[in-house]
Amino acid sequence: MATDEELTKKLKEFLRSSDLSTTSTGAVRRHLEAEFATDLSHKKAFIREQVELIVTTELSGNGENEAEQEEIGEGVEDGDAGNGNGEEEEEEEDGEEDEEEEQEPSGNSARKKRRVNKSSNKEEKKRGGGGFTKLCSLSPELQDLVGETTLARTEVVKRLWVYIREKDLQDPKNRKKIICDEKLKKLFNVNAIDMFQMNKALTKHIWPLEDGDSSYATGTSSKSKEKEKPQKKEKKSEGKKTCVTGLMMPLQLSEELVNFLGTGETSMARSAVIKHLWTYIKENDLQDPSDRRNIICDEKLKDLFKVESFNGFSMARLLIPHFIKE
Repeated sequence: MATDEELTKKLKEFLRSSDLSTTSTGAVRRHLEAEFATDLSHKKAFIREQVELIVTTELSGNGENEAEQEEIGEGVEDGDAGNGNGEEEEEEEDGEEDEEEEQEPSGNSARKKRRVNKSSNKEEKKRGGGGFTKLCSLSPELQDLVGETTLARTEVVKRLWVYIREKDLQDPKNRKKIICDEKLKKLFNVNAIDMFQMNKALTKHIWPLEDGDSSYATGTSSKSKEKEKPQKKEKKSEGKKTCVTGLMMPLQLSEELVNFLGTGETSMARSAVIKHLWTYIKENDLQDPSDRRNIICDEKLKDLFKVESFNGFSMARLLIPHFIKE
């Protein structure tokens, strides 16, 4: 059984190489299940809280928050987030998980089939792609390298790795490091890049298609799918509303949370809300000096969360009633 520390380490690695606007906590959990070859459904709450913590601190680009990540991270083994409890949170995540087949960024051709849901685990069915297989528009520099104008993000990464291996561009001393040839220098504007930096650098070269052009694919050009689009749209309108996933997806906020934030916004990404809250906590010096993982609530936080104090890990759980399901 993987320890919380091992899970957190692998989780960080996965998030650094992922597009946060399309990655869901369900996808992160499934990746970890494949990585450790074990069922982690009892760790849903822990994984969600770790994802939100890392997204709002380490990956937000805010250097001050990195120390906060380390402080709170000390309680991973003993903190209440690791106990896997929180039925409301697990139910919410079940609704967000997309059941696509995922492909590893390393170019591994083996695909891993996932559970459709708990109630029908005997009945497996392959569903249309989610964020990982959605077609995206590519920058001219990236088009020049992969030879396509639109591709799914996973397919872009796969073709890049094929190119890197064909040209033998991996550093023999550290195969995570890529020595850029002229084409890669033009794409990334550096002489060398590691795999995590490469996935992050790709974000500026992969753009969402226009609303009318959105479709899903496993690596084929958008032209081959054009005829299927009208039929797919009709089927979607007849069926259940498609759930948009992603760590940056805006959520409807409660009136109490809107008033607390004071920005006038009635919807906001969960990660942005947590970031606002941590800013407020630091500006008002609400961390317990004897244990900075604990937050001493002032009147505003008491009105919002109805508690005198709370552990930093439990913030995501306290916020659940303030995200309104549409």
